Amino acid sequence: MIKVSSVSFSLAAALAVTTFVAGTSISFDAEARTYKADRYVNRDKCYKVKKVPQLVEYDTKGIFVRGASRSWSGNLRKHGSVVKKKYNDPVYIRTVRVLEDQHYTLIPSKCK
Repeated sequence: MIKVSSVSFSLAAALAVTTFVAGTSISFDAEARTYKADRYVNRDKCYKVKKVPQLVEYDTKGIFVRGASRSWSGNLRKHGSVVKKKYNDPVYIRTVRVLEDQHYTLIPSKCK
């Protein structure tokens, strides 16, 4: 019988375990990257609907009617009455211009 020292036996065992672990990890990587499976893909797209109101521009000085003026108010013929020289503002007709008409917009969201 040949006597084997315990140091050489433990070294041989460590080498065997390391080789086994290294070999199995390589084979696991190869198997993990090459496999086939069936699956269903959901290609639905969902949106939230939002109504956007009409965007309008109001021009308060749209159409010119009459310019600024001054006028007298009160009774000019009566002795002792109070008379005012009154300022009259200019007069315009307001106009409306549509910048963007009302519409619906779709905002992407998660499907429920």
